[in-house]
Amino acid sequence: MNTKTQLAVRSISPLISIRAVALVALFALTSAAALADQPPAFKVAKVSLAGLDLSTPEGARVAYERIKTTAERLCFQMSDPRKIDYQAVYNLCVNETLADTVRRINAPTLAALEK
Repeated sequence: MNTKTQLAVRSISPLISIRAVALVALFALTSAAALADQPPAFKVAKVSLAGLDLSTPEGARVAYERIKTTAERLCFQMSDPRKIDYQAVYNLCVNETLADTVRRINAPTLAALEK
């Protein structure tokens, strides 16, 4: 048995069509604005620790300062000073980036510098 499916065609008034298109356009613009407002998920930078002895307090301090400076630069690039929570987000970014990097390096003298 062969069956055919037919869709019922309804006439849509022009006013409803215009409203629907306007609503879709509004959602598209709102979504685009929200997405444009989001910073990139992450950034990556290399920090040279060449020539540093991380087992000494002086080497660990220099390494920590290099890592911190890089974290501050990256977090600043990703931040938006126009937002009301800018400073809190920036500080959280720097602190988390610094803590994560120090944890990954896994040097006790470096970890001791973390405040």
